[in-house]
Amino acid sequence: MNTKTLLLCSLLSSFSLVGCIAEPLDGDSADDGAGDVAEIVGEDAEAIIGPGGDEGGGTVTKTVNLSCSITYPSIFNPNAAIKNTSLFAVPDSAKITFTVTHYYGDPGPYTRSITGPLAKGQTKLVPLSYPGALDAYGCTAKATWTIID
Repeated sequence: MNTKTLLLCSLLSSFSLVGCIAEPLDGDSADDGAGDVAEIVGEDAEAIIGPGGDEGGGTVTKTVNLSCSITYPSIFNPNAAIKNTSLFAVPDSAKITFTVTHYYGDPGPYTRSITGPLAKGQTKLVPLSYPGALDAYGCTAKATWTIID
């Protein structure tokens, strides 16, 4: 594609955007339906603003799944490696809950909670020091926090 063709395509796309803005046709009233559209936008605006509406005061609980794996930096030192693979940074007020599973089912699933923060892409190592931790082979994790409007 040469420069002239590229310039022509760019110019035509600019005109097509202008063509999207239209005037009412002859015989159409500009007021027809305008009140309905404004009313619908007004109703939807409260849902977009947030749970508390214009005055605020609502809360939203945010939960994201995190990646979790068991690592052994040394043979007798298992860790839960919790990595934030979500689209959100986990704040310091968040509760990070993880559940560890074991090879022989004993002890049963071990669940523990820690607090954030955990930036996007960051990994937090949590030492596992309970009886049976050496048989740990997998885990799942999630973070939960409350957003106050």
